[in-house]
Amino acid sequence: HGMRITLRFEEHDAKDFHMTLRLTLTKKYASGPTKDVVKLFVDHYNKKHAEHQLDATSLHLKLVGGNHLDRDALVEDFVAPGDECYLLGGEVTPGAAQFAPAKRTAAATSAAAPAPASKPAKEGAKAGEPGKARCKRFGCNRYYDVDGPPQECLHHKSPPIFHETAKWWSCCPDRKAYDWEEFMRIPGCQKGFCSNCPEGQGEKRFLGGADLRGDNAPVRLDADAPKDPRRKLDDLRRGMVAIGVDSELFEKVWGKLAAQTGGDIEKVCELFQARFSAMLGAPAL
Repeated sequence: HGMRITLRFEEHDAKDFHMTLRLTLTKKYASGPTKDVVKLFVDHYNKKHAEHQLDATSLHLKLVGGNHLDRDALVEDFVAPGDECYLLGGEVTPGAAQFAPAKRTAAATSAAAPAPASKPAKEGAKAGEPGKARCKRFGCNRYYDVDGPPQECLHHKSPPIFHETAKWWSCCPDRKAYDWEEFMRIPGCQKGFCSNCPEGQGEKRFLGGADLRGDNAPVRLDADAPKDPRRKLDDLRRGMVAIGVDSELFEKVWGKLAAQTGGDIEKVCELFQARFSAMLGAPAL
């Protein structure tokens, strides 16, 4: 089974030059850099639009409602099945997801590791080994022996929140970071055992970073499906920027609301709706 994702290009004033491409990535693309997926899209786009050719080297991916992805970042480390991504031009913004947290935090993991279990599990289990699985508890990401003794892990209760360069865990809103290493050094607030299907994480969305969340059902793409809250926020941001609102201010406000709601993006949308409804319903000055 491949990874099903949706790619969108809307960086043109004329809608005729917009394109939405739903595709299933093979293992080759899912385990490769995002720039290969960009090229895959661009090759398809350029065949359809000979009069408006795109340059694959000038584009990068941005998760809808989530993080910008560095062109060398591995797709499977930051994109989950069902995710939607925009193709954007220009330089990748500061703080873009570039390295997999699990690969950048060996020192941080050992520094924040809990006391060993009575039957310590083998340290350093590697991907691809028979019987090995990656823990999908928020913030753990270590590999463990599925058939071996329980392996303790220190993890977070709730998913992370990203807005522009700021990163924090929604269960620990007072600890913010501005790069991956700093972010992943934030110690977990829960102790438990490694699991590749932790309870209670199936319905939670993570704004960029497949390694830090449990598997989620793909987003429905049919016309009657309720709109993904991440798309709602992204549409709102685009509309606000169009009327002159500072993008960073919008990101700061919705980031605070996300922290207040424990990372529930649907509730963030409801709060925005209530605030705008109250403002629009107020007597004109």
